[in-house]
Amino acid sequence: MSQLDRVVFECPSRRPDQRGFVVEAKRWVVERSFTWMNFFCRIIKDYERTIENSVGFILMAKIQMVISSLAADGP
Repeated sequence: MSQLDRVVFECPSRRPDQRGFVVEAKRWVVERSFTWMNFFCRIIKDYERTIENSVGFILMAKIQMVISSLAADGP
């Protein structure tokens, strides 16, 4: 859990002269990752009693996503 303490979150702010909606540079990558994690039923609902268990299931889901993407590329 100590590794999570080193994460720096950045909240972009609008420029004073900006009008309307402007798409953020890497936002789609984050949204796609969260959408893929919604396919794992254990992550959608919080069944775990401790944060460590929840983090473990999220890590297992991400590992499975990486393995399946590597297997899809193939030789």
